[in-house]
Amino acid sequence: MKRSLSLKNRFFAGASVILFGLCLVVALLEYHWLSRQVHKQAAHNAARHLATASAIRAYAKDVLRPVMEEELSENRFLIESMSTSFISREIMKNLNESFPEFFYKRAATNPRNPLNRADTFEEERIDWFNAHPEKKAWEGIIERGGGPVYIKMESISVEPSCLRCHGVPQDAPKELRQRYGDIASYGYRIGDVVAADTLYIPMSHYRMQIKERAWSVFIVGFSVLFLLLTFFRILFNRTVHNRLAHLLDTFTRLSGKKTDPAKGYDNSGDEVDQLARAFEEAATNLEAAHLELTRSEHTFRRLFETSPNAIILFDAQGKPRDCNQAGIAIFMLESVEEALSIESFHTLFWDGRDAVFVERELTSGNTIQEREFFMVDRFGMRLDTLLTASGLFDEQGELTGMEMVIRDITQEKRIQAHLAQAEKLASVGQLAAGVAHEINNPLGVIRCYADLIQKQTKKDEQLQEDARVITKHAAICKSVVESLLNFARASKPECLQGDIHPLMDETLSVLKHRMEKAKIRVQTRYTAKGTTLALDSEKMRQLFMNLLINAIQAMEEGGCLILSTHRIKDRALKVVVADTGPGISPSDQKRIFEPFFTTKKRGKGTGLGLSVSYGIVRQHGGTLEVESKPGRGTRFIVTLPLNKPKGDDCCVETP
Repeated sequence: MKRSLSLKNRFFAGASVILFGLCLVVALLEYHWLSRQVHKQAAHNAARHLATASAIRAYAKDVLRPVMEEELSENRFLIESMSTSFISREIMKNLNESFPEFFYKRAATNPRNPLNRADTFEEERIDWFNAHPEKKAWEGIIERGGGPVYIKMESISVEPSCLRCHGVPQDAPKELRQRYGDIASYGYRIGDVVAADTLYIPMSHYRMQIKERAWSVFIVGFSVLFLLLTFFRILFNRTVHNRLAHLLDTFTRLSGKKTDPAKGYDNSGDEVDQLARAFEEAATNLEAAHLELTRSEHTFRRLFETSPNAIILFDAQGKPRDCNQAGIAIFMLESVEEALSIESFHTLFWDGRDAVFVERELTSGNTIQEREFFMVDRFGMRLDTLLTASGLFDEQGELTGMEMVIRDITQEKRIQAHLAQAEKLASVGQLAAGVAHEINNPLGVIRCYADLIQKQTKKDEQLQEDARVITKHAAICKSVVESLLNFARASKPECLQGDIHPLMDETLSVLKHRMEKAKIRVQTRYTAKGTTLALDSEKMRQLFMNLLINAIQAMEEGGCLILSTHRIKDRALKVVVADTGPGISPSDQKRIFEPFFTTKKRGKGTGLGLSVSYGIVRQHGGTLEVESKPGRGTRFIVTLPLNKPKGDDCCVETP
């Protein structure tokens, strides 16, 4: 196939044509601009000459003529010193000799001097002035005498002072009649245009100069630009052309074709044509690879989105780049946009030291395999998680990002803890029921005999006092036995829909005097007021009574008691009872819900209050948790479900 003109040659051929056209346009613009300038200059010169003629006539009429009339006898008229037309014509004739390129004429339709006779064109203009009395001047360029001529004409109208010489012949000065007769230039009427001051300026010489100037601009401009174009051709050949050749070779190799024509490569067309064919073939291969990559990406994206575990991708600075739906659900986020607005993965960890450890491991190239960490959701609730994470590095070994797979095991841990607690409480409950039953009978006998002693020894004060002591301590034992029976009893509470906040306020009012005496301040932060749920009012009073009494007893030297409620969407109501007491050690927190376990001093409690409270919350289908750090107070967190399945009386039985 025959090779076409190369891109380089086509480019510079087109550039030469554009250059030629550009220079031609510039030359034409220069020609028109100079023509306008010459026309303006001609108009200026013409106005100046005509103003000179007008000034001469005005001087002759207003100065010379009155002076001459005073010097001469009546009805004398010296044409050479009193006729405005004669004086202006003679002076302008002398002026024309000094400026031969200008020709002045006082053109009239019926002049006294034949030199002022208007030709056909001038007569047409005078008629035009008469038809347009508002027009006082006219200018233009016409062809005259074989070339262009600029003409400027100013109309001359008849004034009252003109009628002395141009009215009725009998009234005219005798000198005029003797020289010019009684026919020419008479019978004027005031206001008629009878003549026009006319100035002719030949333009041929100027036109020639303008053309020479325009051609000079064209030739010089084209020569300079063509020289620059030659330099650009050399530069183009060494930069663009060589670069295109390199790109052609690269895309040819990408497309799998041969660059040698002997081996069948199509080298027809210019460099761009060849590059386009190579690019199309490479693009075809790239499209096939892209389709395969898209299918793979779709598959992995589906796995990413449907994974039950949270998968979050971070950049090198720890800011999220992508998050799946499981991650949004685990951390209680609203959308992917909210997940991507998180400043750093450090905010997801409960303990900042864990985040620092993870970052150090990943940046060092290590991986983390299913390691337990405490994390936190958007509401500040702690999550138990298993973390698998690794860093992403480029070819130079620089960290480009991090990927984390997070499994929420909070519920699993809670279930395991609840099962363990339930098993322990079930065993203790059975034991407590048996012990309570065995103690209850002897305790009744003791109380019965104590009553008999009191009745039979009324006169012996010492025996009466001893009997009262026996009765008092028997009552204490009976109270303990009843608590054991309440703890062990698996009765189902009677639940009705209601608001928990009045019950909390009622319990606070009962304990108000005790809290004032202990110098304890109370703060309530109810953000879920008005939320209703299924509850047993009596058992809830007992629950909050136990929790508030524990908080009061923990703050022996005063402090602050905070009750707050928060609604977790439409799922649950969270109630927090917080104190500023000394806190609970981590080892005691593990046993705090066990029956008979207490951190209080001897005689201050039986250790059954929190066990009973735990059972009440479980009966309502909720959870009771404790958060405490020594020296920083304690928080008991009650979480109660808002919606129970149909047919459920709102509460479940404890094991």
